[in-house]
Amino acid sequence: MSLMSHDPTKAVLIVNGAKADADAAAALHERVAHAFAEAGWPKPDLAMTTPDDPGTGPARAAVRAGAGLVVACGGDGTVNAVAEALAGTGVVLGVLPLGTGNLLAGHLGVPDSLDEAVALLTGGTDRRLDLGSTGERVFVGMAGLGLDAAMIADSSEQLKARIGWLAYVPSIARHLRDRGRRVSLRVDGRRVRHSGVKALIVGNFGRLHGGIDLMPDAAPDDGLLDVVVLEPSGRLSGWAAVLVRLLTRRDGQNISRYQGRRIEVRTRRPVPLELDGDAYRTANTLSVQVEPGALTVRAPAREPSGRPAEGE
Repeated sequence: MSLMSHDPTKAVLIVNGAKADADAAAALHERVAHAFAEAGWPKPDLAMTTPDDPGTGPARAAVRAGAGLVVACGGDGTVNAVAEALAGTGVVLGVLPLGTGNLLAGHLGVPDSLDEAVALLTGGTDRRLDLGSTGERVFVGMAGLGLDAAMIADSSEQLKARIGWLAYVPSIARHLRDRGRRVSLRVDGRRVRHSGVKALIVGNFGRLHGGIDLMPDAAPDDGLLDVVVLEPSGRLSGWAAVLVRLLTRRDGQNISRYQGRRIEVRTRRPVPLELDGDAYRTANTLSVQVEPGALTVRAPAREPSGRPAEGE
């Protein structure tokens, strides 16, 4: 927990250096500075991520320097790295959604328009959200194994830069035929077994790209993590049936759901794991727990459930 004083108008922009060169970052910096000046705020500082530091280091430096607002300018990976540094400090996370995946921004209702998203930084409402934690890393949105983790590990960075989240489609197609795995799952100490798991997601919120509400009961401020286990029978036809059930919110025997504060997953063999849309590691265990209210975010006015307030 940070005990030093933080100036709420002192801001630092952390730009994903893999998506923006120095000129693009400078142009974004000036655009934000102009909007801040109109709101009576001082010019924000600028930092860039590097291949060795996706944003956690600059965010920690911003906290030490007394910043009250640290803005992740990128996708979910940049948001994750910045959130790692801000967890438990009370320093506010702002988001300019400029990445391949922008799930947190979409969930919060951050506008797609850059100018509107920038205006939100000085005029939004602060919300406290839960985080998931592995003990060494946090996640803001989701952690998982199976199809999603394999898709992420096998996707092309060049294609992602060109066409965004659609770059995952070829990787998904390659892994739809992967075999199911035996998984032992503990939810707050209660053990259950699944024998044909093709995807297991632990989530803080549940809406994916394309409007798929993977975990409709998930709320990022309820002190709980949601789990969905997908066990499609057969190959492609089984996935099609699961997709229809997800889209129509009609669960069947191939979809299992749980909620809890501590989730432990074990597989027989090591499998790829992902956190917030980035490859995490390959292992046969994943243990996570909720950190209630650990992250403060700048967002449009929302109800605590995450739904738009009346009149929006």
